[in-house]
Amino acid sequence: MRRHLWLVLFLFAPLLASAQDLAKIVTKADVEKASGQKFKDGWTPSTGSLMFQQPAGDLQVGVDVEKPDAGSTVRSWEATMKKVQPGSKVETIKGIGTDAIVYSTRSDSAAVLADFANPRVQMRVSVVGAKDVAQARQIVVDLAKTIGPRVGK
Repeated sequence: MRRHLWLVLFLFAPLLASAQDLAKIVTKADVEKASGQKFKDGWTPSTGSLMFQQPAGDLQVGVDVEKPDAGSTVRSWEATMKKVQPGSKVETIKGIGTDAIVYSTRSDSAAVLADFANPRVQMRVSVVGAKDVAQARQIVVDLAKTIGPRVGK
């Protein structure tokens, strides 16, 4: 019996370690500080995701933390983006996880995608509805730098 319990813990420990409570990673106050705007309480559209929306406005902020597919990194995502949208601007961001990029696919949006080693997860911080790409980029980078150190804690 004891041997079976050890085997179960050994096999499932990585899965348990990657499951994180997003409410402990990102708060409404974090989103409001990064954006300079007021937001409603966050809600969970799916497992591993937390969304925030302005009470009267178009700005939406999302945070996702999930275990990536084998071999998937921010650099593989960057390569795919450049194939699908050759004109897309992708920049490296230092100080978030083991590797991070910021990119935009629309004039009112931006996202940070970051790899973390322990546990091996990817965090995505995104914003839609900003007045322009510069504002969207500022929000996601500031928020990712605030909440990134909490991933894996």
